Amino acid sequence: EISACLVGSEMCIRDRVLSVTSIANAGLIDLSSWTATSGGTWNVDAGNTSVYQTTNGNPTFFLSDTNYINTQFDGTFGVTPGWDDDYIGFVFGYNNSNDYLLFDWKQADQGAANSGFTLSRITGSNVNLWDHTGADISVLASNYTGNNGWVDGVTYNFTLDFTTTSISIDMDNANIFDIAGTFNTGKFGFYNYSQAGVRYTGFEETVSPSIDVPEPSTLAIFALGIMGLASRRFKKQS
Repeated sequence: EISACLVGSEMCIRDRVLSVTSIANAGLIDLSSWTATSGGTWNVDAGNTSVYQTTNGNPTFFLSDTNYINTQFDGTFGVTPGWDDDYIGFVFGYNNSNDYLLFDWKQADQGAANSGFTLSRITGSNVNLWDHTGADISVLASNYTGNNGWVDGVTYNFTLDFTTTSISIDMDNANIFDIAGTFNTGKFGFYNYSQAGVRYTGFEETVSPSIDVPEPSTLAIFALGIMGLASRRFKKQS
């Protein structure tokens, strides 16, 4: 593609370098076109980079308008003090209400619902998200050890690295889950269940570090070399 592009113009090579750079550094996600499912009240701030969920009700998602795979997501989230002790988290690979991956985090034990982290795969409608049971839910990983529920008033740094072959989740730079498998593209979003007062802020998406993308500086050097060769060739022909 580069050689074909070169015949037309040196500008085309520069455009390709800039294009890869923009893919690798996509910047903050604009939440203004995201959609909410029932069960929650999702309020996007004026800058469109933060959303606050205010309903204590049924499971609710706030979903992207784009499908993602081979992508890393980074941002912060937390709960305002005094808003219950239930589920906050993230959904990804979401294609419909019967096909998605879910990472949830509960603050306190409550009956069969354990405090801590759970990563699940949902493949149908026979699902109880409260205790992660049912014929159509598979718990891929969990960690209920010790006092690892979320804390009121604390803002957490979250990272999800989601590819076709792996899921890695970090919280405040500490790895929570790192699993291998086969995963499909889908929407990314935020999740609450019986939990209000949750804010998600400043999320960005970049190419997963697990994916081999050439460094922009390397591409630029290569492009300059190609342009130099082309320039010398054109001079010889003139």
